[in-house]
This record gives sequence, C-alpha cells and structure tokens, in this order.
Amino acid sequence: MQTPQRRKVLALLVVLQFIFNPVASHAAKNSIAGTVCKLSGTAKAVSGKKYVCTLVNKKLVWKLKPVAPPTVFVGPTWIQLAAEKAAADLKAKQEADAKAAVELQLKLEAEAKAAVELQLKLEAEAKAKAAVELKIKLEADARAAKAEAEKPKIQGLTIGNLLWGDDFKGAKNSSIDSKNWSARNCHRTPLGMGGGACFDKEVVYYAPSAIKLDGSEEGAAVISTNRIAGVLPSDVGPCLSAYCIFVSGRFDTHGKVSFQYGFIEARIKMPAGSGNHPAFWMLGDNINQVGWPNSGEMDIAEIRSNDPTSTTSATHYSTIDSPNTCCSNHNYKVASLGVGADVSAGYHTYGVAWMPNSISYYVDNRLISTTTPANLGGVWAFNSKFFLILNNAVNEAFSGSWENLQSSTMSIDWVRSYQVNGYGEVFIP
Repeated sequence: MQTPQRRKVLALLVVLQFIFNPVASHAAKNSIAGTVCKLSGTAKAVSGKKYVCTLVNKKLVWKLKPVAPPTVFVGPTWIQLAAEKAAADLKAKQEADAKAAVELQLKLEAEAKAAVELQLKLEAEAKAKAAVELKIKLEADARAAKAEAEKPKIQGLTIGNLLWGDDFKGAKNSSIDSKNWSARNCHRTPLGMGGGACFDKEVVYYAPSAIKLDGSEEGAAVISTNRIAGVLPSDVGPCLSAYCIFVSGRFDTHGKVSFQYGFIEARIKMPAGSGNHPAFWMLGDNINQVGWPNSGEMDIAEIRSNDPTSTTSATHYSTIDSPNTCCSNHNYKVASLGVGADVSAGYHTYGVAWMPNSISYYVDNRLISTTTPANLGGVWAFNSKFFLILNNAVNEAFSGSWENLQSSTMSIDWVRSYQVNGYGEVFIP
C-alpha cells in the first residue's frame, strides 16, 4: 500500500518528467514502440499507428510499421479521358455511318439489279406467254381448218357442228379410251347381248388385247387379226362357232356413248386378205330390253375382203313388232357400191346420214343407198338411240376363203358425229 508520502514523490517525478521532456513523455504515453511483445508478426494499432511484433537483437519488441508513401498516379485527367472517349465514339459513329452508307449503296445496287432482272424476267415471261398463246391459237386455227376441211361435204346435206369424236391418240400399244369404248369378248347370253353379242359364223376368238393405239401423231386404233399359233391370249372370250382359227378384236360404245340422228362417220383402212369381214355398224341402245332384230341394226360399212374394191351397207329389222323374238322375223335391206380402189390399200370414209324416218349410207361422200319406212317392209326401230361397233371377223360365208390368211390389221383413224340438217344428239351417261 502506498503511503501518502510515496504518492507525493511519484507525482513530483511525473511533473519533472513533463517539465524536462514533455514530447517524450507524450510519445511514451501514446507509443508502444520498443516494448516487449510475445508473438512475431502480430500487428497492433495504438493511437492510429500500426505496430508489428518484430525480433530485434534477439528480443521481440513492438516496432512501428513504416507507412508506405502515397501512390502517385501519372496519366490523363478525367477531362482528357472524357475527350478521348468522345473522340473514339465519334470515330466509331463515323465508321458505322460509312459502313451503313456502303451497305445502303450495295443494297440499292442489288435492288436495282433485281429490278432489272425482274423486268427482264417479266418481259421474257410475257414473250413466252405470247408465244405459247400464239402457238395455241395457231394450233387451234389449224385444228379448226383441218376439222373444216375434213367435215363431210355432201350435196343436199347440211353438215353442222361436231358433236362427238375420238381421234384415237395416245402412246403406242396403249388401250383405247375406256370412257368411250368397251373392248369385248363374244357371247350369246340373252340378257347381256349388247356390244358383245355375236351370232354370225365367225371363226374367231375376240380379245381386248387385239386392239391397240398405234401411237402416231394423227392417231389410230388398230385391230390385229392373227391366226392362232401356240397359246391363246389370256383375255380371249369363248368360241361361238364349231371351231375358231383366229384371234381378233371388237369394241363398242354401248352404255357409254349413244346417238340419235346425225351424220356419223369413220375413216378406216380396211384389212387385206380374203376371209376378213370388217364392219362399222350400229345397234339399238335397247337391245338388252327388246333383243335383236327388234332393236334394229345399221351396217354403215361391211367389206367382203375377197372383193376389196367395193363396200356394202345394210339395214336389219324385225318383220313383226314382237320384242325378244328371233330369228324368223329377221330381214334386211342391203346395197353395195364400187369404191374405185382397194379399200385395204389406204384410208376411206364411211358414213351414215341418219334423220327421222331416213337412213342414207355413204362411202367417200358418195351415196350408197337410202332406207325409209316406206321401203323398209317391216318395223321401223330407227328413231331411237343407237350405239357404235367396230370389229373385224373372219367369215368365209361373207368374205371368201380364209385358207391363206395369216394376219391382218384394220386401222381406224377417227370416228365422228356431226349434226345433219339440224338433227343429231349425243348422250353420255
């Protein structure tokens, strides 16, 4: 315990220290430099100063940490930096504007080029379209001129508009147009007579494969007739005679196209060789209902191939009005005319001018015969609808011996129906 006397001595010493060394005393009060510390590297702050425990003369003491001189930055001022940035921005803008100007120029040039190309394309398309239209017009004019030139010109008849026709155009060996024609086999089923009903003594099988288009520019349907050698075609129909030696073709418009009046004509190159019996003919559309001969039959052209410079035409009819009765009631009127050329050597036209109560047959626009109710001598069934048939048979009784016949072709260039004297209709279901 300090005595009052001791406290007085200490106070006196402090006063004396302050008197003789006021700075040191103050520094000593606010500094720990030189005093003992315990752990090297330890830092301590006293009165805003930093001290580090440092080994000095093998003794750990607090040592004032030297203050690093202030960092002096050397460089542009903020104003200079702002000016440099403004200059860089201006340069970048100028470069961008220059690039945009170049791109705009290129775009304008590209658009101008595209406009020129479009104009050239439009002009080329217009020229091409005009050329196509001109070609179409010329072709139409040529077809019209050809049709007018081919329109029958017969004294006493006014041949009017073309109502229907088939020019048989198509790829080589393709089939005839099934919208117009049915290629037939032969049959005698009463309820299914129609275009396939056969009754003559024909020594042929009928097969659709015997009928093909020839593929020519003008077009033609060709019926090939061939003596059987080997296996029969798979599509042949039955043989309705005692024997059949040939395969041939037959096709008709029954159920697809029917006609009532008009001038109906075909251009045909007939088959060559004795025994061939080609025909272009018509049957009443109602044959399945009334049977033959009550349906009526118009043979526009039949060729006796053993007499190839003549053509025959015939009108078949029933002598009594008795549907589905055959055949003692059958009769016909037939006539022939010399053509003046071998009908198998080239094309000839065969037609019928059919009007109410009048049937007139023609070859190359020359009249063969005319039939009316007054000279028929039987039931007039010819003011109703009829359909067309084309075929080539082999028939010795009609066309002479077929002994030397091996093959033949019947070529049909076209079939057409016109109005005549204001009459003529075509019916397509």
